[in-house]
Amino acid sequence: MIKVLIIEDKQDNLKIIKDVLDSSQYTTHYSHDKKDGVEIAIHYKPDLILFHFGGFDDLVYLNQILNNDATAFIPLLIIPIKPSFEDQRVLMELGVADYLPEQFIESSLLKTIVNLLGKIRKLKQSISEQMETFEEIEKSVKQSDHLLVKLGTKLKLIKFSDILCITALKEYSKIKTNDNFEILVRKSMRNWVKMLPSNSFLRIHRATIININYIDKISQNNGRTYTVSLKGAKDTFDFSYRYANIMRRSFPT
Repeated sequence: MIKVLIIEDKQDNLKIIKDVLDSSQYTTHYSHDKKDGVEIAIHYKPDLILFHFGGFDDLVYLNQILNNDATAFIPLLIIPIKPSFEDQRVLMELGVADYLPEQFIESSLLKTIVNLLGKIRKLKQSISEQMETFEEIEKSVKQSDHLLVKLGTKLKLIKFSDILCITALKEYSKIKTNDNFEILVRKSMRNWVKMLPSNSFLRIHRATIININYIDKISQNNGRTYTVSLKGAKDTFDFSYRYANIMRRSFPT
């Protein structure tokens, strides 16, 4: 079942959207407010997000959705309270999927959703086809220090020593290397743990593995967990409580 999350502060503004979506086959959920809506999207990853845009104060919420790995690939449809061409250009340049003024909801909302979900479905299929590794080659070559991936019609060899970090994205994982190259591969975190050398890689969260050779700084947030900065990575990474004990054993103070 396709899940649609509607993010809005005022329930009265949702009536026209609710009337249209209640007649569809989609499972719809409504956030308590926009702050909660962002958290719900990040944790539960709907198939589509509708955001009722009230003005540029909402940009902080949109940026949180668009720049978070958990939600960056979810199509984000903007429904403006006061539509304007200037706002539309700003939002489209940020990376939202579409912009639909309220007067077009009854006539175009369902068609727009179908088109957006269709594009995502085709994109996932294309990624799946392009990111498949050469299993025949992998069986004949001992991959103790690298990963071989396919980029379109080309092959790329990624050395483990060049990997900064690996983060989970549903059935895929994202590799980031020391030259700012990023790629999605169909491989679980469990498989990564088995494959990567344990003397260089440390799992700090169920969705994050880091290369300890690139650690720049480790900060202790409280008595139980840590945040780590990596050389060449602008983002920081938090340890979960489960893996904080591993951190303490690996880097005793």
